[in-house]
Amino acid sequence: MFRSFKKLKASLKVLAVACGIFAVASPAQADLREILAAGKVRIGVPLDVPPFGFVDEKQQPVGLDVDVARMVAKALGVKLELQQLTGANRIPFLLTDKIDIIVSGLGATPERAKQVAFSSPYSTIYIGVFGPKASTVKSAADITTQTVGVQRGSSSDLVLTDLLPPARIKRFEDDATLNAAYIAKQVDLIGTASIILKHVAKQNPGLEVDTKFVIRHSPPHMAVRYGNPDLLRWIDTFIFYNLVSGDLNALSLKWLDEPLPQPFPTL
Repeated sequence: MFRSFKKLKASLKVLAVACGIFAVASPAQADLREILAAGKVRIGVPLDVPPFGFVDEKQQPVGLDVDVARMVAKALGVKLELQQLTGANRIPFLLTDKIDIIVSGLGATPERAKQVAFSSPYSTIYIGVFGPKASTVKSAADITTQTVGVQRGSSSDLVLTDLLPPARIKRFEDDATLNAAYIAKQVDLIGTASIILKHVAKQNPGLEVDTKFVIRHSPPHMAVRYGNPDLLRWIDTFIFYNLVSGDLNALSLKWLDEPLPQPFPTL
C-alpha cells in the first residue's frame, strides 16, 4: 500500500508540473469578460483595401470592415481600439495578442482554422483571376506564360500557389501595391476579391478587369484566438442579430453596392 501511495504521489507531482508548464506556455487570453472588464476591444482592420477599409479625404478610417468593427464595439459597450492590418500579418497579430478580433476580410479555410477560431460570415465576396478582355485565360491550366499578381498570404495566394508554377506568381505585400502593379501592367493578371477590383476599376476608367475564372466564393469571417469560447459565441450572436435586423445588409448596400445573397452562407 505504501508503495502504491508513493507512485500516486509521484504521478500527482508530474501532473502538477505539467499543468504549471501548460499555464506558463498558454498565450494571454482576451475572452468576453476580460474585454468587458478592460472597457475596450482591440480590433484589427485593413486600411488599404477599399471598400473594406481605407482612409478618406479627412484621413479617417472608413469602409465596411471599419463600420463592422465600430458596430461590435458599440454592441459590447466598450471603447474601440483600431489596429491596421495587412493580409500577411492578420493572423500573426491575433496570435501574438496585439488584437482581440480580426475584422479584415478573412476567408475561412481548414488550414487557417488550425490557428484561429472563425465566426459565422458577416458579408460575402468571391475571389477570382481577372485580366484584359483579350486574354484567352479561362482556367488555371491556361496560365502558361502570364504572371498573376496576388497579395502575399491572401486566399488568392494560397489557392493559386497550389495550382500554378512558382514563376507564374508575383506576390505583393498589400492590396494597394498589388492593384498599382496591375494598373501599371507589371503583371498580366490579378488574383483578388471581385469587389476590391470593382472599386479599383471605378477609380480608373478604362481599366479592364474581365473575370477570367472564379477561384471560389470566400465570405469574410471574424476570427479570435482559440480558448475564447464566450467571445466567439457573442460574435456569432452579434452577426445573427444584425443579419435579422438588416443592418449588415445595409452595410453591403452602402459599401459593396449589392445586397447580401439569400440564402446567406453559414459556417
